[in-house]
Amino acid sequence: MQTNSRYFPSPNRRRISPGGLEPRTRKAFLRALFLGEMIVISRALLHFERIERPPGPIDDRMRAAMSLMARTRAPFEDPGLHVVWQDRHAAVWSWDQARLTDLGAQESAWFMPEPALGGSRKIANAGTADDGFVLMERRDGYEGQIRQNGELAASRFWTRRPDEAETARFRRATHASTAPDTAEADNGPRPLNERIRDITSRIQPVHAAVLVLLLIGTPLLHAAGSQLRLSMEQATARNALAAFTENSAGDFGALDSYRAHSAQLAIYREALERINPLAPAAEIAEAAGALDTRITQLRIEPDRVRALIDASGSLDPAALAQALELQPTLVNVRLNRTANSAAWEAQADLTAPEAPEAPAEDTEETQ
Repeated sequence: MQTNSRYFPSPNRRRISPGGLEPRTRKAFLRALFLGEMIVISRALLHFERIERPPGPIDDRMRAAMSLMARTRAPFEDPGLHVVWQDRHAAVWSWDQARLTDLGAQESAWFMPEPALGGSRKIANAGTADDGFVLMERRDGYEGQIRQNGELAASRFWTRRPDEAETARFRRATHASTAPDTAEADNGPRPLNERIRDITSRIQPVHAAVLVLLLIGTPLLHAAGSQLRLSMEQATARNALAAFTENSAGDFGALDSYRAHSAQLAIYREALERINPLAPAAEIAEAAGALDTRITQLRIEPDRVRALIDASGSLDPAALAQALELQPTLVNVRLNRTANSAAWEAQADLTAPEAPEAPAEDTEETQ
């Protein structure tokens, strides 16, 4: 029982030909966005070759060896490969990766050769098919295929429909190249030693050199890449540190300037907040004059004032204390009677007078 693939979602197929990459429609763009996209390579951009492979299971080792052999035999400098594994051969489709990139395809795209998808129309009147020849119509031309035992043995592409002479030459060339393989298949499998000698004879010195370079050069390239990445990261960190140091130098200079200015402003503020020594002297003299007394001694300290007031016996000390307390720069007024004279010793703490309040602006109601 075969499963019909049309009932299952499939990726968007976008063709690329010698004329360029096929543009997407809106529906194709949405399909590619949700289901992925496959780039179908035109037969005009492909090269086909059938390579004999050693017997045995298809494992990673055999895949790597056949991929290396296919890249060496491909007629492109940087080939892309699509390998179809057969019983005793590998059918290899190759293409020029650089040319596809120039035509608009991305290197990381999913590529699929046009013949590998099938679905092309066969030409019915293309001649006899005793040797497995079939002519198929492609989008950009015609492809002749020869199949042996159900496997693709040869392929050739024409931009126009070939005539019988061209198809006959293709058949003869293919039959001549595949006749030894057919004879060997009829005679049965070859011995193991003969197969090994055949495989080793196909390996050229350039292949061995490439394998040695891959085995030795890959770790070296990885180590060199890691060292280069570390060097770049170290250079980036040094540049960031230098930029931070340069920016921090300006910030530290501004901070030093701010501290110097703050210290100078503190000196100015301290000087401005000091009390004028003449103010308390004038206030004590004013209070003593109002009570008909006389100041015999006056001593002014940074935060205190002392005065010796000579007064008659009729001086009321309460009135003197009240008169001194009314002065704006004197607080905590204290009076002490001297022992050897009729004078009073007045002591008071100094305070800065309050700044006068700014007159309130006249409102319309006040006016």
